[in-house]
Amino acid sequence: MVDLTDAELHEALSEASERASLSAEGARIIHHYSNAVFLLPAEDAVARMTPESRSVAQIGTTQQVVRWLCDDHGFGATSPIAGTTPTVVRPRQGAPGLTVSFWHYYPQPDPAEAFDSAHLGSLLRDLHALTEPPLALPRWRPLTSLRNVLTSEGPYEGLSSAEREWLLEEVASVTERVDRYDWPLGTGLIHADAWAGNLLWDVTASAGQRAILGDWDGVSIGPREMDLIPTWHAATRYGRDKAWIERFVDTYGYDLSEEPGLDLLMRMRDLVQLSGPLRRANRSAAHRAALRERFDAIRAGDTAMTWTGL
Repeated sequence: MVDLTDAELHEALSEASERASLSAEGARIIHHYSNAVFLLPAEDAVARMTPESRSVAQIGTTQQVVRWLCDDHGFGATSPIAGTTPTVVRPRQGAPGLTVSFWHYYPQPDPAEAFDSAHLGSLLRDLHALTEPPLALPRWRPLTSLRNVLTSEGPYEGLSSAEREWLLEEVASVTERVDRYDWPLGTGLIHADAWAGNLLWDVTASAGQRAILGDWDGVSIGPREMDLIPTWHAATRYGRDKAWIERFVDTYGYDLSEEPGLDLLMRMRDLVQLSGPLRRANRSAAHRAALRERFDAIRAGDTAMTWTGL
């Protein structure tokens, strides 16, 4: 979260929790990257904080979609806390607002079985087979988060002004190519950030242990290939082996490797991976290093380099 300290995030959490009639006693941060996530142990809940650019209306729609998935279709998704609605808080004067929403907490088994690409492939196969939900969803747009970071936030360490301008031009070029491409899988309901890091185990008695998909901030109507490319990208940039892709293909039933648009998708996903390091570069040497590593590879056209994960 840009330029906000943990203390400021805690203060924002207290205000949002009070509005929702939830207890923030003992709350602790469990994730802080592009978004911030707090565990509320007294409520068996988590609070997700996103930049205000993700509006209350948008996240409210997201929660409606997830309820429709869970209640009407039994789909494996993280679910929001009943009776709560997203709210906007401002940690301090002049700071960007935060949209806070509340979700059920899913404690993970210890030890936990490692997630596999087949878990992701099964969930996405079922998601993409559904009709569009009975409410208006936004149309997916390429690279919206990175564009917002580059034009609305900052300044950032790690990139020069000239490099930032080059990146804006590259974002515009890739966006135009993606918009013009005729995607073979067509358009429909997509998660829009479907990678294995967004999987959780649901170990409730009613469900048994099953893999579920979280982080629904980007749910929208768009090309289904956008949910597939993170698996291929992980195999190239983050050290997954060929079998990672093969198990996904066997479960999902489609091989993106045979699609002519794969290179374009990989370029787009490379750019997506700059948003998080950019937001944290001012406060974190590790994020500045990752930003530099990724940007240099993208600009040089290096499509095979393994990146450092964050």
